[in-house]
Amino acid sequence: MSDIKENKRYGTGFMICAMASVLLIFCCLLFSIWEEYKETIINNQKKQMLLTTQSMGENLKIFIEGYQADLNALCAIEDENNKKSGREDWSILQSYVTNHSRFVFDVILEDENGRLLKSVNGYGVTSTYSVTEIGQDISFRQCKLGNGEMYLILKKILPNRNSLSVVLNEKNYYNFLVSNIRLGTNGYVVIKDSKGIILIHPQERQWGINVISGRQEMFPDKDLTSLQQMIENQNRGEAGVSEYYSYWWLDPEVPEVKKISAYSPAIIGSGFLVVSAVIDYNDIYIPVAAGFFKLGLVFLGIVSVVLGMVFYIGDLRVQKRKDTEEIAYLWELNKILEELHQSEETTAHQQRLQIMGTMTGGIAHEFNNLLTPIMGYSELLMLDLPEGAESYDNASEIYEASRKAKEIIQQISSLSRKNMETAFKNVNAAKVLGRAIKMVSSVCPSHVHLKKEIALSDECFLGNETQMNQVILNICVNAIHAIGHGGGTITISGSRVGSEELKQYKLFPVSEEWNYYLRIDIADDGEGMSEEVLKQIFDPFFTTKKNGAGTGLGLSLVEQIVHSHKGFVFAESRPGEGSIFHIFLPVNEQKEQEGQQETEAENGDRLRLLVIDDNPKVLRLLEKNFSRLHVPLTACMDFEEARRVLKEREIDAIVAEHYIAGKSGTDFCMSLQGQYPEIIRIIMTDRVTKEILEAKRRKIIDEYIDKPVSDSAILKAVKNYEERV
Repeated sequence: MSDIKENKRYGTGFMICAMASVLLIFCCLLFSIWEEYKETIINNQKKQMLLTTQSMGENLKIFIEGYQADLNALCAIEDENNKKSGREDWSILQSYVTNHSRFVFDVILEDENGRLLKSVNGYGVTSTYSVTEIGQDISFRQCKLGNGEMYLILKKILPNRNSLSVVLNEKNYYNFLVSNIRLGTNGYVVIKDSKGIILIHPQERQWGINVISGRQEMFPDKDLTSLQQMIENQNRGEAGVSEYYSYWWLDPEVPEVKKISAYSPAIIGSGFLVVSAVIDYNDIYIPVAAGFFKLGLVFLGIVSVVLGMVFYIGDLRVQKRKDTEEIAYLWELNKILEELHQSEETTAHQQRLQIMGTMTGGIAHEFNNLLTPIMGYSELLMLDLPEGAESYDNASEIYEASRKAKEIIQQISSLSRKNMETAFKNVNAAKVLGRAIKMVSSVCPSHVHLKKEIALSDECFLGNETQMNQVILNICVNAIHAIGHGGGTITISGSRVGSEELKQYKLFPVSEEWNYYLRIDIADDGEGMSEEVLKQIFDPFFTTKKNGAGTGLGLSLVEQIVHSHKGFVFAESRPGEGSIFHIFLPVNEQKEQEGQQETEAENGDRLRLLVIDDNPKVLRLLEKNFSRLHVPLTACMDFEEARRVLKEREIDAIVAEHYIAGKSGTDFCMSLQGQYPEIIRIIMTDRVTKEILEAKRRKIIDEYIDKPVSDSAILKAVKNYEERV
């Protein structure tokens, strides 16, 4: 019996030892987890504090650079005013201080000895506590003014050795940008210069003192050794996090505590400032310990719940796998069907556009054939009738109506130009704007009023009229959408401005090659855009239209076209106040040359024309017009007849229709190059295509003219070729 009791006693002891060992192992494991958890949380907090100081350092750098730019701008404006008036008055300082009163207290002008020359508020510098050199002629300072208050000052040395300083309100900077940053219960942010002079501190009486020597004077019985080691690292421009022993200076009893300080340099020019965030170590440690204890309780609860859910989850996983496979199959099937539907819609849309382009080109061709005799015969009547007669007025009305019809056909034709003319020509800006406005007015709904303010006469730019029509149309269509269903106004204005007006926006580097620009403004009073949207409007595929109503390519194409014209385009907008798009195009000083009919003396003896067109009305008109000018003209209705004429007569210039009975006028001209190299070859076309441009580049043809044609257009083409060669 005693042996059994002894064995039980040994067994009980073994169990107790085993349980104690397990408990000890668990405690060691728990302690290890606690140490790792504590270090992880504290290190994460340190990283957050370091990120906070780096962010504040960047903000401080941007803050100083912004007022540095203002200071340079004030000097530049005063230099410009001085050049105009011949004297310095610095009248701009008052308005600048008023408009920036949140942080700017004053702007002061001093001579090289520091004597006050001009000040908005009348206070000069009495003491300087900190100087950080930003550049050769500019520095960042902490000073006391004549009113006894401390201020941060950006000081710039002027060429005449005087200095201009922007005085920043240090209290406002601290209250608005620093004091609202919370770090634990007692934490705060300090800003110092590279020599340890305190610029910003929650306790104003520490502003302007050295962080070590100044505090030793204020608190002679305190040990600052640990703090001094960290300050040495900061003064070397290092970034990091340190644990050290110091004091809570804001507490009247100034108790000694363990602190954590994260610090990083804010680089300003050739110098730097130090931004440090300080927090009590216990502000991190105590919440971590409490959180770990709560986490342990939660862990125990989670373990019990997890064990109960393991079997349930195992059953769900099988069903979930089946559901996932079925969902993936249905999602893939839906994606394929959606892509198929979009492909069908895209194909149908492209087919509709192709049909519209073909129809538009055909309509333009037929109308041009009709307009040629109308315009030509009405012009002949006007030449034969006396001015002021009723018959002359009637003929003039016919000519003006046909001329306007010609402009409309040109606008319709420009929209159908899939292979549009990409060559640039010297074009009249006022005429381009006029035609573009007519096109915009045709798409404007009744509730949108179109207003134009064109202050242009004969200014020209080197560009492509079709592309510029597309630019103005795209912007105006966006303006119509922005106005919506309510009433609104679109204002299109054009004027000639100097390059200085573009430079004042400071958005782009402006070339010195052009002194003048055409400024085109398109303004609307629609819903406007936010700053975030405004930054993205020229990005490809960015759109604010819903339900696929927009492609996001309109304004991207606008920017591409304007840049290809060596111009600039940008927008200004505010929500609820509408938008305005600014387009600047370089002015081409060469004026647009109007075609002039050559006189009989210039052409009668040396120009013999062969005109090939399948429209007899056009041929009869040209025969009459050239007969009046005593220019011999031979008319043919097909290319075979033209070949026979060339064998029988001497011809100086051929003017051929682009296509006759399915045959190409370009091919006909190409076939003549070897036999008749001296003949001038000109193509008449309803629209300029890449084929025609390529033929001209390869010298298959010498010139091309737009239909409807006239005698003056043909003579101008011949003259342009002769001047070129």
